[in-house]
Amino acid sequence: MTDPARQYRRVVNGRYRIRMLAFALACVPIGLHIWPRGYGLGIWALFVVQFLIYPHLLYWRSRTAKDPKRSEASNVIIDSVALGAWAAGLGFPLWISVGLFLTILVNHALTGGLQGILLGLMAFASGALASTALVAFHVSTDTDGLVTLFSIIALAVYLSLIGIESFRYAQQLHQVQSTLDRQKMTLEEANAALHNQIQKIDDLREKLREQANRDSLTGLFNRRYLEGTLERERARCRREGAPLTMLMIDVDHFKMVNDDYGHQAGDEVLRVLGKLLLENARTEDIVCRYGGEEFLLVLPKMPLDIALDRAAQLLKFVQETSVSYGEMRIRTTVSIGVATTPAHADSAEALLKCADKALYQAKARGRNRVVAYGDPASSDHEH
Repeated sequence: MTDPARQYRRVVNGRYRIRMLAFALACVPIGLHIWPRGYGLGIWALFVVQFLIYPHLLYWRSRTAKDPKRSEASNVIIDSVALGAWAAGLGFPLWISVGLFLTILVNHALTGGLQGILLGLMAFASGALASTALVAFHVSTDTDGLVTLFSIIALAVYLSLIGIESFRYAQQLHQVQSTLDRQKMTLEEANAALHNQIQKIDDLREKLREQANRDSLTGLFNRRYLEGTLERERARCRREGAPLTMLMIDVDHFKMVNDDYGHQAGDEVLRVLGKLLLENARTEDIVCRYGGEEFLLVLPKMPLDIALDRAAQLLKFVQETSVSYGEMRIRTTVSIGVATTPAHADSAEALLKCADKALYQAKARGRNRVVAYGDPASSDHEH
């Protein structure tokens, strides 16, 4: 049994109760109407089957059907045909006919809307025509006072039952909707919490990625980041026909700083130097602590002559900077080697080697100076 079929069996149970009560109510005025008219046992047997047994047969039919929804839809049509036949067979007594007619209209309106009403009218008319084909057609609209009273009572009770059933259905629907709204709210809250958790995880992942690419002492990019970025920058500059210039910077006599002032003082010198380099860098520049007391400044799209001026300016800034550590004031200098593409190298690895050789030349020539790769001593920038 599918879930929709199981669910519709609840509807079948509700309609069974209404059908059973409706036919039980109808049998009272109809029984009072036919009693004084001397109908034979056959009519009374048909009366008992129709109004007392028939509702249970239809209920059994729908309960055992593979498609209870389709079965119940046909049951409503059978009801209309049967009631139309009884109305015509009795000669269309006014209040009985009105009650039966309104009953089938309400039933079809509830199950099929306007289309259901039209279908009910056709079924009622079909039953009436079939009845007149079997018995002599006659019209006797009169009903005595007792029949009229019970017809009105039966109709009022039936309509009240329909109203009560509709009210119960509306309440159940409201409860279901309220439950769905609460579940939706809970789901939305859980979804928001999950989204926030995912965002936190993404932020943490990004933070960890950033930490993995950053030097813990200076906050600058580290060698790992440079190795993953330098070749891409070189390729980009090459595509755009622009140079990629590198400054390799080394703190002069850094071992003496550590020996004279202590390693913590040396760390402070590196932090201050890293901050100075970062403050004097462009947005597109890459400032990196390469290792120990060595720094790299990658300058995309910067020609060699401008890069040499930048290096000389940095040399001056470092000389003028005093690093405070406790009561001590530490001054230091740097040596800078400069190389560029495509003049000196055409790959990231070769560019690093050229900048390193230029730095070696700067130190060999007395430190505290700037040397471009391959340039004679006369091209040094010294302060």
